[in-house]
Amino acid sequence: MLLVSPAGAANRFKVLHNFGSGTDGSIPAGPLTLDGNGNLYGGTGAGGGLGCEGYGCGTIFKLTREASGRWSEEALHDFANNGDGAAPENNLVLDRSWNLYGTLNGAGVAQGAIFELKYASGLWTLSLIYQHQEFSPGLLLDMTGDLIGSIGPGNLGDGAVGKLSPTAKGWTYKQLYSFCSPKGGCPNGDEPDEPLSWDTRGNLYGTTVFGGNGSPKCPGNLGCGVAFQMTPDSDGSWTYHVMHRFANFPTDGQYPSGLVVDASGNAYGVTGYGGAHKSGTIYKMTPSTGGHWKQTVLYDFPNCAEGCGPGGTMVFDKAGNLYGTSSGGLADCGGYTCGVVFKLTPQAGGTWKYSVVHKFNGNDGAFPWGVIVDGKGKLFGTTENGGTYNSGVAFELTP
Repeated sequence: MLLVSPAGAANRFKVLHNFGSGTDGSIPAGPLTLDGNGNLYGGTGAGGGLGCEGYGCGTIFKLTREASGRWSEEALHDFANNGDGAAPENNLVLDRSWNLYGTLNGAGVAQGAIFELKYASGLWTLSLIYQHQEFSPGLLLDMTGDLIGSIGPGNLGDGAVGKLSPTAKGWTYKQLYSFCSPKGGCPNGDEPDEPLSWDTRGNLYGTTVFGGNGSPKCPGNLGCGVAFQMTPDSDGSWTYHVMHRFANFPTDGQYPSGLVVDASGNAYGVTGYGGAHKSGTIYKMTPSTGGHWKQTVLYDFPNCAEGCGPGGTMVFDKAGNLYGTSSGGLADCGGYTCGVVFKLTPQAGGTWKYSVVHKFNGNDGAFPWGVIVDGKGKLFGTTENGGTYNSGVAFELTP
């Protein structure tokens, strides 16, 4: 299912901001979010003030394109170790009133917390709307303003899919599905680490890192992960379906990360390990009869020179191309390859062409978190490290 082309020389890459110069935050900790005016939002896991043992507790930032074409960075909130949490991680979501929502993973709260950053009269005010003992890997916003994601401890303390709904008295929580403990094996999956996604019919999709097939198919005893779908029922409950258990055959991918769904209901994702070369895969899940799903491997990473060990959730552009990020490339960023941005282009006959649109070299960033795409086909993203201060960058890429 694959063709390969080299990185194109015409791709235009631009660093929008180098983090770590002062109180602007350092070490971006997730992909960016785009608003209707073209502004970008994200979080840093450290930096800002001097809290959290001098490393800074992280920030929520905004990037604005100026008339000159340059971008300015503004810290909307500094987590200063004052009880409102620390270490924002993964995606932010923006509602219709321009309020931001995200997840925290440290300091001053339970292991996980969800915050609202509310905008009014030119000021941003942060409040914690839910705290729990499980880290939430990201959020999704539905049409009614509810937040959905891997929220809550679950029946066994090993995580759940849950929903937070705004009310006049605050936010109320409802558990939609409880994951089982990996200690005893979990054939239906355990421990999602990416935000969920929607299809056009209102079904939810996601992956878990562990659970599914155990030994001997999967090395170790925690399982190699599953892809799942959740469908809404008429009584307000949800039904959980396993689409695929990874490590199902010797060259199958292992440890999946995030799904994106096309208009026809096909789901696409990556695995960080496994495949014929043990370097990860890109795959497609197609609905079949009787509620079953067929997996097709679109690309099996042969080595790390052109990318390997992909992670995060891929994105579609308007032309139907898929973009994502992975480790690999040739540059050395402190003992690890710096990472790449890749593209999958659909071809006649159902094949896909893999190409690398950018290889990071450390000076322009290292260890990308994923990309988003705007209406003009431009890609935006962050890297965890690299850049002028080796504290990460925000970037723009025109493929």
